[in-house]
Amino acid sequence: MRVLDTPAGWVVVEATATGVSRLDQVGPDPLGADRDPAPGFPVEPSDDDDEAGGAEPGAETGAAAEHLDRLASQLEAYFAGRLRAFDTPVDWVAAGVHDEFSREAYREIQHIPYGETSTYGQVSVDAGRPRNARRVGRLCTLVPVPFLIPVHRVIRADGGMGHCPEYRLRLLDHERRNLGAATPVPFAGDSVRNGGP
Repeated sequence: MRVLDTPAGWVVVEATATGVSRLDQVGPDPLGADRDPAPGFPVEPSDDDDEAGGAEPGAETGAAAEHLDRLASQLEAYFAGRLRAFDTPVDWVAAGVHDEFSREAYREIQHIPYGETSTYGQVSVDAGRPRNARRVGRLCTLVPVPFLIPVHRVIRADGGMGHCPEYRLRLLDHERRNLGAATPVPFAGDSVRNGGP
């Protein structure tokens, strides 16, 4: 397990030898008002992380450490406006995604292009169950590894964002600003929605 400082706030990440299994924002304000990591979470990996050696989720083996390093690098590039698609693998089992529809829905969400959106209903259709739009909405709420599964790109049929956390709106705004930019535009974690810079 590691805690990473990102422009969107502190995130706790865990991985197995198969891939990333958890990515959670920590602290009362994921947008940066409280910039201290959650108490008890190590910001740097411990010396014995590489020697953990078990198959236990979150234990950093050599491959798990590589996945965490790759994710940290990709998050940095994403927030700098230089990365449009994450390719760090996900460990679906360790992430708690056990049924095939949930995996397929998350895979469909991973295919939504950078800066674009799709609806809960369309993701449901693409995942093979056209009448499960509400379940897709619930999966977006429960997403175990945001960024790797960009649920901020999934919207309601009426074009609204629903009751999603503010940072998801900022992520979509960040991507849209970079679509037409000649040079990368860094993430503006303190930008104001609807008229802010």
